[in-house]
Amino acid sequence: MAASGIMQTLLANATPRIVDELAAPELYGLVAGSYLIASTVTLPLFAQYADRLGPRRIFVIGHLCFVIGTIAMVPAPSMPAFIAARIMQGVGAGAIAPAALASLGLLLDEQARARAFSQLAVAQVVANVVGGPIGGWFTDGPGWRPGLLTVLPLSLTSLLLATSLPTAEAPPQWWRVSLREQFDLWRIRSLRRLAGVAALVGLVSLGLLTYAPLVLQSLHGLRATTAGWLLAPALVGIGLGTAASGRLADRSWTRPVSWALATCCLPLVLLPHLGVVAIALMGAGVGIGVTFPLLLLDIQTAAPQDRLAQAGAMAQLGRNAGAGLGVPALSLWLLAGMPTNRALAAVFLTMSLATVLGLAAALPHRK
Repeated sequence: MAASGIMQTLLANATPRIVDELAAPELYGLVAGSYLIASTVTLPLFAQYADRLGPRRIFVIGHLCFVIGTIAMVPAPSMPAFIAARIMQGVGAGAIAPAALASLGLLLDEQARARAFSQLAVAQVVANVVGGPIGGWFTDGPGWRPGLLTVLPLSLTSLLLATSLPTAEAPPQWWRVSLREQFDLWRIRSLRRLAGVAALVGLVSLGLLTYAPLVLQSLHGLRATTAGWLLAPALVGIGLGTAASGRLADRSWTRPVSWALATCCLPLVLLPHLGVVAIALMGAGVGIGVTFPLLLLDIQTAAPQDRLAQAGAMAQLGRNAGAGLGVPALSLWLLAGMPTNRALAAVFLTMSLATVLGLAAALPHRK
């Protein structure tokens, strides 16, 4: 999962150069969106198999798909070929996420699970922090193509470590896909609500990481390397938020305050002073960082013990749906024919509206 995090921010910083070299600026949002759509579509299937077969086999399959997609991206001659390779990476992510989350659910009790989800999120954030500068350095120097190969050592190491994950005997006709089993958890109202909140998290988190570099490069005239370093406050903020979420899981105010912080900070990213922008990026990152580990804890706590992979997949499915559909939709503002500064203002105000909805969902409701 750390390899996916590095790739995400590496590409966030390199995407302006990629779409320019491959002559397809209209496909900017699909670099991230195609990956998330692919992982969203495959998540329910792989989650069902992870509950039946144990997480280990699905984890290995996911990493193999991710490695194949990474290697295929490097020589891509056009944007369609590049996006096809990103889709293969997304299929891999659709298998890795539910397998990893189910492993934590099976190995740990509820109290330890909150800390584990927080630590898992911190590991992903550290990977994101590393990915931005790496992406900027390769983009301005050797080129974005060799930069894509930097995630391969992590992916191969994960394959070696997969032998320690839980597994199970394959039941008869394990390959059959049960639509009823897929939709059972969606009948639980609290799980549906949490999946909807996860969609808002996905839209805002990936939207921030995707469009903040564009703000820094287009509005402030920064080089890709400098923009990558200035994206670091957002990633550090996400890391601080995720690290704190495990300790704050039982506080009633944690969820609404985190959404309120993101709501206040997102519009400030558009201000002309880089110091204020850096502080706003960090504040928005803290708010976003707190939310998702707590969602994972809440959704697995509410689900049956034998459906942990599918419960985790609901959270991932919601987040990926919000990001995979929302981030490309945000790029429509860039195609609306308005000046770049107004288009980017519309992008960030749209994300602020999403955080307001998250705040409303997090507030206590009278029964």
